[in-house]
Amino acid sequence: MSSLSMPSGPSKMHNTSAQWRDTPLHRLMLATLIEKLENRLLANPSATRVLEQWINTYNLAPDSNLHAYRQTESSAPCPPFLLQTLLGASDAQTEDVHYRKVQLTAHGKIFSEAENWYIPARLSPEMATQLNTTDKPFGLVVAALNFSRQLIKRESLWFPLSEHWEQNGIPAGSDQPISLPPYLFRHMAVLRTQAGQAFCVVIETYTTETLRFPPPALPA
Repeated sequence: MSSLSMPSGPSKMHNTSAQWRDTPLHRLMLATLIEKLENRLLANPSATRVLEQWINTYNLAPDSNLHAYRQTESSAPCPPFLLQTLLGASDAQTEDVHYRKVQLTAHGKIFSEAENWYIPARLSPEMATQLNTTDKPFGLVVAALNFSRQLIKRESLWFPLSEHWEQNGIPAGSDQPISLPPYLFRHMAVLRTQAGQAFCVVIETYTTETLRFPPPALPA
């Protein structure tokens, strides 16, 4: 599988939050938010739309419209298990597979990184041209396909609670600001047309910019 680099787009992420603190309650809140975001992503074919709604809901940027910062200098081979899903079981497949890597940003903040391997011949010529020449998010370019999204694999890259916390309890914590890592989780998925034909596989990695808003006020 290809390795995603640290953000190198319009703005680098900071590593600490001045608001979420190392307390059991805040860690439980963060865990709930991560699961909430994942569930929304899994229930919607367009990750771009979900992120824009999330940014708007939590006021994470003045403008919730996401922009795709396309990294034209990068290239990576498609992981074999994803490539097989994209091309199908037949060894006779000879269609060209193109690679596209973007950082989805809003107001200079990077909310996710996406690596797409797609088959231009399975898209309209206009879609293929836009993907190759513009920074428009992939999901918006191919929206007219009314595509479906199937999760193949997920990876948790950080979780605010320790393993077996429900059995061992949650430590009292230091009450200091929580130092957030760069990434939260990664999804690997296949996008299919309404007829069920795969046209793209994607690896998406979501950042902790999605959590950088004040925790809710507690009752006095």
